[in-house]
Amino acid sequence: MNYKISRATDSDLPLMQRLFYQTVTIYGSKIFTKSEVKIFSRLALDKNHWKQKFVNDFIYNAKLNGEVIGSFTLSKNGEIEYVFVHQNYQGRGIAKKLYETLERVAKEAGIDILTTSINSNTKDFFRKNGFKIIKNAEKVAGGEDIVSYDGVKNI
Repeated sequence: MNYKISRATDSDLPLMQRLFYQTVTIYGSKIFTKSEVKIFSRLALDKNHWKQKFVNDFIYNAKLNGEVIGSFTLSKNGEIEYVFVHQNYQGRGIAKKLYETLERVAKEAGIDILTTSINSNTKDFFRKNGFKIIKNAEKVAGGEDIVSYDGVKNI
């Protein structure tokens, strides 16, 4: 599969919004509370939110045939807000390549420590990439307890 990872541009915004919205409403319903899904889906549609992120954060996309199939955002203080891949392209190493790009960008920006919120579905991914799991919490989503974690990695 011949996809390319590059820094997000303004022309990527509608594609990113659609991917983020789909990810939150379809995949996110399995790991977020209904309230969180509502909040995140609103953020997906908020152009001002994304334009600020384009200015303040590092946002990179994996693109295939003009479509955004994966994305990450990294704040200038080292916080990873998200790394995600479209559900039709998961399991193909795209998240790994996005993470490798994220870490390279962090090093180039002089960021020494990466932090992120981790859920039970992403815990193994971050552990494999060298994150130390430092904290957990439980919350009720759809009647089930979900354990979430915070992760940290010195790079």
